[in-house]
Amino acid sequence: MDNLPAPLVFRPDETAVELPPPDPSTEAAVRRTLGNRRPLRAPQSAPSVDRLDLLAAALTPELTALVVLWLGGTRRGSRDTRIAYADDLLLWADWARRELGRERFGLDLRRGDITMWLTGQQDAGAADSSISRRLSTISSLYRYAASWGLPVVSPISVDDHRPRIERGRRATSARVLVADQVMAMLAAASDVRDALVVGLLFTDALRVSGICAANDEDRRDEGRRTWLKVTVKGGKTKLVPLETTVAELLDQYLATRPAWNGPGPAPLIVDAAGNRIDRHDVTRMLRRLARAAGIPRPEKVTPHSLRASAVTDQKRRGLAAEDIQELTIHADVRTVMIYVDDDGRNERVAAITDDLGRVMKAVPTHLRHPT
Repeated sequence: MDNLPAPLVFRPDETAVELPPPDPSTEAAVRRTLGNRRPLRAPQSAPSVDRLDLLAAALTPELTALVVLWLGGTRRGSRDTRIAYADDLLLWADWARRELGRERFGLDLRRGDITMWLTGQQDAGAADSSISRRLSTISSLYRYAASWGLPVVSPISVDDHRPRIERGRRATSARVLVADQVMAMLAAASDVRDALVVGLLFTDALRVSGICAANDEDRRDEGRRTWLKVTVKGGKTKLVPLETTVAELLDQYLATRPAWNGPGPAPLIVDAAGNRIDRHDVTRMLRRLARAAGIPRPEKVTPHSLRASAVTDQKRRGLAAEDIQELTIHADVRTVMIYVDDDGRNERVAAITDDLGRVMKAVPTHLRHPT
């Protein structure tokens, strides 16, 4: 990515169209936002690689530069959105290499290619929501290319390719666990890090992206409470309170965590090799704990399951909707909370976290108080 072509020339139908290359500041911002991940099909022990470098290796040079412009746009300002788009593109490029023989992925898909991809996804049991999201990634990229005047037409057909997505809870929604099941997962933990991740996800109803993106410097001690600064949708940050046992586990984990030798601030939580964890690491961890805890259909347990479980738990215990929105840092919280005195927000959320923290008594004693 160090020497992007200038100008970029697209010839999808033998008509040359010039496109200015992304400026270095845009490329640097996108690179920082995307972060690292383990390459597709690499063993679990493989080190993480810069996502933008993975894209550069998988896409044509012209498309790589276009993707930098696309991901650098304000309409895709959310860090989670940019990472999801990048990961989806890596999946598309991997499929095109294996099924179409394309060494590099470009904007040359045909309607029949999409139909073949869709058939393969359905045969593999992919959820309609996942299929829809991956199609949306390609559709958005084609629209962006066309907005620059590039002679491309999206190969996706609404009639042939778009699955019908039911709104509301459905079979493919996040699996909801009861508090006893979360406690069973905690009791099954043999590692401080595993118990810490479960505690963070449940007692603060966090999105997994917030945990994966957190750094050492995001931990704060104020008075008797430990807080964590997490990045939420839209790239904004919020301080969330840590339940007492979760804070203790964090202290224990930081004392034994593998050393960080990479650039920039140290990640709060890393994998066994010392690399920043990603949502795939967390998903595997939770499913391993769910199997050990004897939870039915452990393969359906995801990071979002614990967030949804926390919300369901508090709803059943009579918590007001506006307080649940505060806990989950919902996108509409400002609109809802305009009618609520904001001065007590920290106290309310801390009380919620402490109530959810009742499950933490299931953490094995030797993890909380090692000898």
